[in-house]
Amino acid sequence: YQVHTYHTKVPHLAILPAIVHYTEPGDIVLDGFCGSGMSGVATNFCSVAPREIRDQVEETLRDSGHGEADWGMRRSILLDIGPAASFIAANYNLAFNTDEFRRAYESILSDFDKDLGWMYQTRHTDGSGTGKINYTIWSECFACPECGDEVVYADQAMDAETKKVARDFSCAKCSAILNKDNLQRLFDTSIDTATGQPWRRIRLKPILINYRVGKTDFEKPLDEADWAILERVQGLPRPAVFPTDKFPIEEMYHGSRLKPKGIDRIHHLFLSKATQALGFAWEAAERHPNTRVRLMLRFLFEQAIWTMTVQNLYQKGGFKQVNKYLDGVYYVPSIICEVSLRYAIEARAKRMVSVFSKYAPPHGSSIISTSSATLLSEIPDSSVDYVFTDPPFGENKFYADLNFLVESWHGVTTAPAVEAIVDGKKGKGVAEYQELMRSAFSEYCRVLKPGRWMTVVF
Repeated sequence: YQVHTYHTKVPHLAILPAIVHYTEPGDIVLDGFCGSGMSGVATNFCSVAPREIRDQVEETLRDSGHGEADWGMRRSILLDIGPAASFIAANYNLAFNTDEFRRAYESILSDFDKDLGWMYQTRHTDGSGTGKINYTIWSECFACPECGDEVVYADQAMDAETKKVARDFSCAKCSAILNKDNLQRLFDTSIDTATGQPWRRIRLKPILINYRVGKTDFEKPLDEADWAILERVQGLPRPAVFPTDKFPIEEMYHGSRLKPKGIDRIHHLFLSKATQALGFAWEAAERHPNTRVRLMLRFLFEQAIWTMTVQNLYQKGGFKQVNKYLDGVYYVPSIICEVSLRYAIEARAKRMVSVFSKYAPPHGSSIISTSSATLLSEIPDSSVDYVFTDPPFGENKFYADLNFLVESWHGVTTAPAVEAIVDGKKGKGVAEYQELMRSAFSEYCRVLKPGRWMTVVF
């Protein structure tokens, strides 16, 4: 369940009792709004669940007054209009060789260290050698409304020891009382390498480095060598694979959060080290000769995309400084945590190997498609034994918008016209949502066998 994040999820173990109760071995289960594919994982668990999970499900069924569970392989059809969702669902539910995957990602990280590892090296403060950077804290810069002096927000608002951010603080030059309400945002202008046009973005400065020597973490301000490395990285060409797609800002509910900060293209969300690191990893994954392993490498590296943007908020405490972006929105904080590639994905890669070596999806158990639940033309009438579905809930999540960032890396984006949500920016009200949902449920009715059941999570 935790191997890959998504905007919304129903835990597979919560779905499993319904699958076992309403179906028999050999039955076909359909989910037309599959999201990350948890209904497929639950269906597969009917044949691969460990004994302790089976005991829990059987106890649940008995407590509900139902008969014994009939375990055995079911099959699933998983559909989602979002390419990002169906990609995650496919890699949760299609088998792959975990040993080959482990060797592949370890080789990519090793090659990365040889070619670009210097980006994440820093001198230890005691002069004894070098450490490996875990992350760098960046700050947005403002101007004091009283004296006009530059205010590096994190330097002046964040306590050096506790890392707590004060709402009100003093200007270092004139002692005026400042807060986010009266600060004036500063911008830097450069040439956008994708368009050749001037690009004006909020001013950001790195202020602290967290690094590791041996098994101990340390923290320090940037020294001359760190600034030199940063300047060297900024001079590197953007990797060819790195997407530069333009956000459909005017049609996005959260577009107003990006444009005022100078961000309207995918690459605008990434600092220079993240650009080089992600580009290297994605290109290396694309070169792997085995299709399933290649897709699982994408499955791994795409999880660093949101984390390695300037949306990753620095938060003191917690196990790791990853996945700190705000859920369900595009938002660039004033204190940013830029993590290294290894810091972002190495632990997750090991977890994937551990999980999938124990849970191997049965071969031939799932069909996954990027398609709309409103048009199930490839599924014959009265051919499905059970429907488990968790449709989008009104305007709760703007999936097409949120998936645009990751889908741009895959080169295919959601078709928003048939996305079943309420979205005023795209001219979709309750009536349009109702019609799309009616169409989807009509298709469910058509393909479901007479007398069989559908469970709706809403």
